[in-house]
Amino acid sequence: MRSISTLLCLFLLLSPSWLIATEKEPSTDIMAAHAQQAENYLNALAGEEGIGVRLPGSEAEIKAANYIQTVLEGFGYKVERQNFDYINRRSKEPQSSQNIIAHKAGTSGKSIILGGHYDSTAADLGSLGAVDNGASIAVMLTIAKMIAELDQQEYGFTFIAFGAEEVGLVGAYKYVEQASAEQIASYIGMINLDGIVGSDKLYIHSAHSTPYTCKDNTENYKFDPSLRNQLYAVAQNVSSSYTFEIHPGFEGYPKGETGGWSDHAPFACAGIPIGNFESTNFDINGRSGRDGYSQSTNPALWTCFDEEAVGPCDRETEQKWGKIWHTGSDRIDILESLFPGRIRQQLHANLSVLGAFFTHLDENVAAMKEAQK
Repeated sequence: MRSISTLLCLFLLLSPSWLIATEKEPSTDIMAAHAQQAENYLNALAGEEGIGVRLPGSEAEIKAANYIQTVLEGFGYKVERQNFDYINRRSKEPQSSQNIIAHKAGTSGKSIILGGHYDSTAADLGSLGAVDNGASIAVMLTIAKMIAELDQQEYGFTFIAFGAEEVGLVGAYKYVEQASAEQIASYIGMINLDGIVGSDKLYIHSAHSTPYTCKDNTENYKFDPSLRNQLYAVAQNVSSSYTFEIHPGFEGYPKGETGGWSDHAPFACAGIPIGNFESTNFDINGRSGRDGYSQSTNPALWTCFDEEAVGPCDRETEQKWGKIWHTGSDRIDILESLFPGRIRQQLHANLSVLGAFFTHLDENVAAMKEAQK
């Protein structure tokens, strides 16, 4: 296995255009190898024999942080562990958590962030946090490995695994609060991964055109869809089983814009352009309309699903609402039984787009800057 991996890495290094939007198609073998590696990370974090549910402040969350740190160090990164204390907004108990940070410098001193949270919730319902948010960390680790093997570019890369997201985006806020003004100014964008597999469709969002409720004030808030738009442009030129979409507008949320409920929000509040990857289904007429809070039309995830209405048979008696996040369905074994092969296919799709974007980051940032003029 080691010799095969070495050959794949050598091919990747000799072929930096493996995923860029050109007439040249990516190697199926290489993409399969990356998707398999991501699946291995996912199983280690959220599999039945892995770490499993990772409640904020728990020993399992610490175990997950240690695992992420070890993997990143194995790629050659010098890893920073940012410890912090907080009050759990649900239990009101004092707790501790940590962010795990790795960086590869560029020649310009500026970089882009790829991040996602590694804690999970709904342990009482049987969730193991595969979708929310083990798969995102699995993809981040796979991309970090790919980047570690590339030559230095003009722009650098910062990878952040956030702790305690499920109790108020604590890790992300702590990171932004403790960053210097110079450090914040050095970030050209932040890509957030949250719930990126498992559901019917894949989306890329920008921050909302109306400022989020930021902790301090909104004077630095940034609505800049250039990062989302460039990621989406790359996605349109990458072949995979799943295509990425921009969600249609719905009440309170214009087309392609998302709320401040994940780790991208503190960065938007700090004035950094964001792109948010998410898997859900905005076609479903869920409990509050077509807002993405129902993730699938699979009848097993509904009390009764009306295909014609793309929603419940009876809104008064519906109990499940097609949900995966924060439910007992957020497990690899259940999702594989409901959607055979979907997790791997969607890991592949996410890796294809992010790989194409990061492998040629300099060119993509140039396109972003042109759009910002």
